[in-house]
Amino acid sequence: MIALGLLRSTYFLTDIWFVGRLGDDALAAIGGSAFAWWMIHTLCDLSGVGVHALVARWEGGRQRERIPSTLAQGLWVSLVVAVVLAALARPGTLAYFDLLGFADGAGPTRLGVQYLSVSLITAGTLAVYAVILAAFRALGQTRTALVITAVTLVVNLALDPALIWGWGPLPALGIGGAAWATAVANGVGAVAGAAVLARRGIRLRYEAPTSEARRVAAIGGPITVAGLGFSLVYVLLGRIINGFGDEHMAALGVGHRLESIAYMATVGFSVGAATMVGQHLGAGSVERAREAAAAANRLCAAWMVPVTATMLVGAPVFLGWFTDDPAIVASGTTYLRLQSLVFVAMGVEVVLEGAFSGAGDTLPPLVIGGTLTAARLPMAWAFGEWAGLGITGVWIAIAVSTLGKAVVLGGWWRRGRWAKVLE
Repeated sequence: MIALGLLRSTYFLTDIWFVGRLGDDALAAIGGSAFAWWMIHTLCDLSGVGVHALVARWEGGRQRERIPSTLAQGLWVSLVVAVVLAALARPGTLAYFDLLGFADGAGPTRLGVQYLSVSLITAGTLAVYAVILAAFRALGQTRTALVITAVTLVVNLALDPALIWGWGPLPALGIGGAAWATAVANGVGAVAGAAVLARRGIRLRYEAPTSEARRVAAIGGPITVAGLGFSLVYVLLGRIINGFGDEHMAALGVGHRLESIAYMATVGFSVGAATMVGQHLGAGSVERAREAAAAANRLCAAWMVPVTATMLVGAPVFLGWFTDDPAIVASGTTYLRLQSLVFVAMGVEVVLEGAFSGAGDTLPPLVIGGTLTAARLPMAWAFGEWAGLGITGVWIAIAVSTLGKAVVLGGWWRRGRWAKVLE
């Protein structure tokens, strides 16, 4: 799962590397689009979170015959999400960039609308792919998920330059070509994953919506709301960040993508925690579920130490791979170094989110994570404007809130109420 997470990070970095070749406006556009992209990804994973928790429970309780039905209901939830996102394509992108504080008609706004519109229209492939990957993760078949993700990465890598600049019969689509490449790659992954599941005795089938779909949505809903709130806070932070200069938004966009290398590794441990907590609870062993979450936290912390050291030392070099603008590199370097100091705390937060998810208890991460993420707004103003620290104050506020979420979420996990949620 760590390898899978790193591949997903490479997915994002590939897009931003090719788009960066289109110029600073395109780089600012995809940087500003990062928050909306996370909203799209979070919504598309709504059914994936619910499917993961339930499939892990059926696998642990030796009720594999219930898995195809859960997958069918998860796909119904994905269909609803896809329709809603497609309907938001035009009005949603314009409102988003206005809220972010980008100037109307400016280059970054125009290019960002183009990129996000395609991402919203084609989000259905990502939503279906999320359900398929969730099934493999819940079954513990993470090597298969890794191979399929590697295939989608190759597809995305091949299609990015072909669709951005045009190749043979393919038209030059500019920044929108990166979004189309992602959509096609996700579609390929979904089809390939469904075929592998069928060969292993779990066949997708048509089934009318039932109460199981509501259960899938109910489990995934709080995590989704928390993710949307996280992204919305960054949109509002964007207005503060843009007040210090456009270069800082571009720096945050690139910094986020580099930070995702560490984040996706934590997601790997989080998926492991979710799978093992769900399977152990399905088998009736609360203590083994607790031990699995603790082990995931220890391993993730050990992984984050060398990653932290690498980012502290190599931040300016990594930023230089994507832009030669010294202002962007300087701001992004400060951002990455400050965030790397709390990578271990980020790991604790994400691993425990997975553990709560595996137990089907997704409300605590919503309340705790949402509250402390929202606190970034007043802290950013206090550190940046009131204390006079400028953009560095904003970067500090983000790091402090990450540390707070890890501490509070860890305390709530130790209360143990998660063990009885799905009984």
